[in-house]
Amino acid sequence: MMLERSRSWCEWRGWEVRHGIVRATLNLVGAEDGGRWTAFSGDGRLRPMWDIGNHSAGGARELSIARLWVEYAQEPGPGEAVEVRPAPMSPERRRHLKCGDVITMYQARPVAGTATVIEVVPPRS
Repeated sequence: MMLERSRSWCEWRGWEVRHGIVRATLNLVGAEDGGRWTAFSGDGRLRPMWDIGNHSAGGARELSIARLWVEYAQEPGPGEAVEVRPAPMSPERRRHLKCGDVITMYQARPVAGTATVIEVVPPRS
């Protein structure tokens, strides 16, 4: 019945209930500016690195890995703007985020996209 994406979405939402929700509008860098050359699956398989404002004790920037669910688009492409739900491997590291914060997505050396946080919901206790 081709319900794989629906099953994945239900699992994703279960994770969000336990760990909290962050939604953001992501502007992907176009291929001509050093971004991706191809579209990617928006069902949580992509695990880019994110600069969400964390730093090490020495002051160095620390990147966090987060799976990425894309809302309303199954395969966003270079240069597109999409709403996303990043799910970090260490959810406690993002608790400082608030609406309006800008976070940066990396897949390699150049920036892959920038996102503005549009919603933050804490985990259910």
